[in-house]
Amino acid sequence: MTTSIAPAPPETGDEVVGRWVVPEPVAVPDTTKWLETGRRINGIIGMRAPGWLLLAGVLFAMVLGITLRWQELRLFAICGGIIWLIALGFTIGRPTFEVGLDVDDTRVVVGEPANGGLAVRNVGNRRNLPARLDLPIGEEIASFHMPSMAPGGERHEQFAIPTRRRGVVPVGPALSVQGDPFGLSGRETTWGEQIEVFVHPRTVPLAGRMTGFVHDLEGHSSNRTSASDMSFQALREYAPGDDRRHVHWKSSAHIGKLMVRQFEETLQSRVALGIDLATTSYIGEEDFELAVSVAGSVALAALREQNPFTMFDNRKALPAVSGPRALDELSRVEMAPRTNLLELANTVLQLDPRASVVFLVTGGGITMEGLRRVCAIFDLDTRVVGIAADPDTAMSVRNVANLSLVRVPGLDVLGRCLRRAMA
Repeated sequence: MTTSIAPAPPETGDEVVGRWVVPEPVAVPDTTKWLETGRRINGIIGMRAPGWLLLAGVLFAMVLGITLRWQELRLFAICGGIIWLIALGFTIGRPTFEVGLDVDDTRVVVGEPANGGLAVRNVGNRRNLPARLDLPIGEEIASFHMPSMAPGGERHEQFAIPTRRRGVVPVGPALSVQGDPFGLSGRETTWGEQIEVFVHPRTVPLAGRMTGFVHDLEGHSSNRTSASDMSFQALREYAPGDDRRHVHWKSSAHIGKLMVRQFEETLQSRVALGIDLATTSYIGEEDFELAVSVAGSVALAALREQNPFTMFDNRKALPAVSGPRALDELSRVEMAPRTNLLELANTVLQLDPRASVVFLVTGGGITMEGLRRVCAIFDLDTRVVGIAADPDTAMSVRNVANLSLVRVPGLDVLGRCLRRAMA
């Protein structure tokens, strides 16, 4: 007779699964609270990593010096502890500053001087300790020494904003740094908000009108005459088929024969501007900056004429409700990989299919034949001007039907090029 013996149940309360014993989960201590407490303490003390390393070295030297009865180690621990306490004293209390940040102008042209001011006032009830005030200006940091100031004391500092290159320069916020000269302790306090300074590209005024092909009573006068429009030009003798509503009866009675009004045809230009950001379209930084300046000049001309205007890069529309806003957006643009001029043309065609005048601005890395093929995707009733900015070539303008291909070596000839292209 065979007797089966069942395994005894575990005494620890573990669960039995088949022949395997599954132990109860071991509780893992929660270190989140300890880490958060440590961060709060460090925020109050303001000690940096070198300070904590010094404290660890002081404690280790003290324990080792006492254990080994080594007097030099005990002396090192005492001196290190005094230095640590002195460094800690520099972070006692918080600064009672009122910091005002101001710039002369948030929109400047590249190369023009731009300045700002920093006003610091002690709003506390006691004299503040000396501190350092760091002000980020673009990729640089301007540091100002704030001496001890009595309650109500003020200090004013001036700073220059770099405008050597087109772009957006963030200024601020200011950071006051409390700390010891050894760099063991330090606490940073943020003051104020960040201000963006837009460094606009250079532009030139463009003469002439961008007359499109869309007939509109609120458009601009053209050189073509019309029998019915809003812009009166002259009187002429009546011809069979003329609308009798346009007969000028007073002049007809005076001359003795029917005279009708003749008008200038008005056309509305819906302008679309595309700036090519493809890296492969440019030979270098110089022709890209020239292309951005060309785009800015065209944008200002279109907006000055109060034409419906839209602006695009290779993949999206750019806000351009006014001249300053359009230049703000052009201050942000940078060359981008993995795109091309054809993508820019498709973006303009899809997002603004009603445009009557289209400008595509690219660089010297595009051949004139390549520019022609891209511009040819637009309809025949759309006036297309392809502009290649290339400082290393001569000026050239080619007009074929509704298409103009322009190569611009500099801003000084841009107006002449566009007058020939839009003639």
